[in-house]
Amino acid sequence: MALVHFYPLAGRIVLMEVGRMELNCNSAGAQLLEAVCQETLDQIGDFSPSPMFHNLVPSLNYNDMENLPLLAIQVTKFKDENIALGIAISHIIADGQSAFHFIIEWARLASGNSIFTKPFLDRRVLRGDTRVPRSGGERIDVNSHAANPHLPLPIVIGETSAKIQQEKKTSIDLLKLSTKEIEFLKSLASDGMVPVMKRPYSTFEVISAHLWRCACRARLLIHEQPTVLSFPINFHKLIQPPLPVGYFGNAMLYIRSVDSSGNLLTGTLANTAAKIRKTILAVTSEFLYSEVEFLQMQTDLSKFQERHDHMEYLGNPNLTISSWLTFPFNDLDFGWGKSLGMVEVSHNGDGDFVLCGDRHSEVVVSVCFQEEYIKSFKYYFYEIFGDMNKED
Repeated sequence: MALVHFYPLAGRIVLMEVGRMELNCNSAGAQLLEAVCQETLDQIGDFSPSPMFHNLVPSLNYNDMENLPLLAIQVTKFKDENIALGIAISHIIADGQSAFHFIIEWARLASGNSIFTKPFLDRRVLRGDTRVPRSGGERIDVNSHAANPHLPLPIVIGETSAKIQQEKKTSIDLLKLSTKEIEFLKSLASDGMVPVMKRPYSTFEVISAHLWRCACRARLLIHEQPTVLSFPINFHKLIQPPLPVGYFGNAMLYIRSVDSSGNLLTGTLANTAAKIRKTILAVTSEFLYSEVEFLQMQTDLSKFQERHDHMEYLGNPNLTISSWLTFPFNDLDFGWGKSLGMVEVSHNGDGDFVLCGDRHSEVVVSVCFQEEYIKSFKYYFYEIFGDMNKED
């Protein structure tokens, strides 16, 4: 029933020349797998990433892109009757907000309720030549913009390519932040806040600032080392006029903030949070229109795409942070009762972080970091809260 409303997810991608793609809504369907696990949910532990998690999600053949399902689901039943739902949704089709829109409505339908917000499927509304003209009419040069999403990523000084860092082993861990610890970070970030900051720093801004500084310290980067923080920004409501409610597609853009390791480490958490805020504020409707038009004018889009066989290395000395904090994981109910939690099974390599909420109002940071540095990273991550305990 859910795919009746979200029928693009039952289609297939058609690969065109020079990196362009088309969506063929041919009703080829989604992939649904059923599995049985002879262990109990408790034996998995606290949802910390482990090789076992890879057995709870569908395995896909990326070598056959034109027959690759855009939605794959695995239902795994445990020995104690608990159920795990492994979901894979093509990022070509949907951004995070749209993906969770589908999951939320699917849960509503599965539990006997009617759909609450129907998806808006006309993607022409995001084409620069079909929307209401922007107020100033001036095109912004996205490649010289403060939030330049195409900013080249620096490599470690003294190395000739990212290959050395890319080949290093990584480790995945979950780090938890209590409400008290998050408020402590916010109090540090607000110290000396400049007048232009009209609202307090968000949870994402302060945790991202903390992660960026910890990564520089743990990696032992020299002061002159450039480092880039990349993060996605959702512009469903940011672009003017806003996209229709329920817009289903990609209205998300990775933006980048650059600084030197020395500036980040000799400065304060407040300085780094301000830098992240400045990058976010630079993403205006004018900029978004210019980015859409910039991409439309490209003769070859392949250099802007990431695929399983062509991934830009985003790790040391750089990092990427994604936030799932606004997604209502803990309220999902497919008719079996509310979910116990959600975790990302895979990461995009070193320096990839995902922020998630849990039912205890804590933030769980899923970390993928080079093995040689992750112990130091975890130490620096929690070291700052020793000051908080001293204040108590």
